[in-house]
Amino acid sequence: MKRREFFRGGSVLATAGLVGTALAAAKSTGAVAATPRVTPTIYDFGAVGDGVTDDAPAFRKALTAASLEGRKVIVPGFTYAIKTPINWVSSGNAVKIWGFESQGAVLKSFLTGGQDVFSMTSQHMVRYFSLTGGMSIKGSGTDGNGFRISCPYTGGKYFYNASIDRLTVEGAGKDDLLVDGNVFESQFTNCFFQDAKGNGATFAHSKGGICSTINLFGCYFNQNGKHGLECTSFDSSSGGASDVRVIGGYCRNNKLHGMRYNNGTHPGASIMNVGFENNYTSVAPGNDLGSHVFGQVRMQLRDCTGYNESGGATYLLRGWFSSTATLDGCSQSSGGAMRTTGKSRLVQLNGSSAGMLVMRSCAGGLTIASGNQAKWTGQNCTGPSPLGELVSSKTMGSV
Repeated sequence: MKRREFFRGGSVLATAGLVGTALAAAKSTGAVAATPRVTPTIYDFGAVGDGVTDDAPAFRKALTAASLEGRKVIVPGFTYAIKTPINWVSSGNAVKIWGFESQGAVLKSFLTGGQDVFSMTSQHMVRYFSLTGGMSIKGSGTDGNGFRISCPYTGGKYFYNASIDRLTVEGAGKDDLLVDGNVFESQFTNCFFQDAKGNGATFAHSKGGICSTINLFGCYFNQNGKHGLECTSFDSSSGGASDVRVIGGYCRNNKLHGMRYNNGTHPGASIMNVGFENNYTSVAPGNDLGSHVFGQVRMQLRDCTGYNESGGATYLLRGWFSSTATLDGCSQSSGGAMRTTGKSRLVQLNGSSAGMLVMRSCAGGLTIASGNQAKWTGQNCTGPSPLGELVSSKTMGSV
């Protein structure tokens, strides 16, 4: 017997011996082997997974059972036709870990009437929804939002502590992702939002409900018909979700801003380590309206980079500031048609007399909007400014 075969054979014999010993011990003690509890799959709720049969009823049943029992349902990696909406509405409190453990499943929308493909609405206290393992939702372009979490209520009704990992949504008729109302303390990791007719992702206050404390890690926003990501309010033209942190990821080729914060970033929230490329494609390079990021009140960006050739994002950041906006380690550069305009800058400053822009170790320079009253300072920065070229060895600013 060869050496490798000897050890292989010895291992099998040893294993067999251990099993025999264990069975003998069980017989001698009268112990009964425990029957393992098997996590249900989507097929236990009637799914077919052939890409033709409507599997939406199975997903609705699975969501109801999972939320009531505090369980996760496995969704094997096949294609599931969605011909009627997956529209779960809570029927009671859900306070245990529940949701789906996907194995690369694809949900293909056949909806044509503007209905949301996959929506969850809380009218109770709902916590700990979990979606892991990689699920892809393919929109039809004539459906509604691709994936929606909503709690348009107040008074003890919430949806929070949700964890969404590796969700891909493409081609939705409205937004790829919509989170609105009393939804908070939740996170999205390694998600991908592309080719929506609306925004890649929207986070909004709704019907008195406050959307806040949302964290996005390593997410991608590409080629969407409006903004890559928008933080706003459905209740008012001003204000809106501000405590939305974006850490890592990429934002490119969106028709409007890569990211738009109607109410700015809340103290403590920021956009960090995000790359922006060729956003605001609806206008020509050099347009004063174009920027990768738009924000009001106050904005905080750290270690972000903007680059533009064919898009209209003249600035990394523009907005109207009535508090301190801070950029740390950020840069804006250009090539092609944008470079030819000579207008590319890190930031366009505009705001009230209470506004202040602080740039630290940044590159790309700034320009001042007509009517601006806000002040600015640049510490260890480079690029053009109204006071001349910024010098990295000293601090410059307006008086």
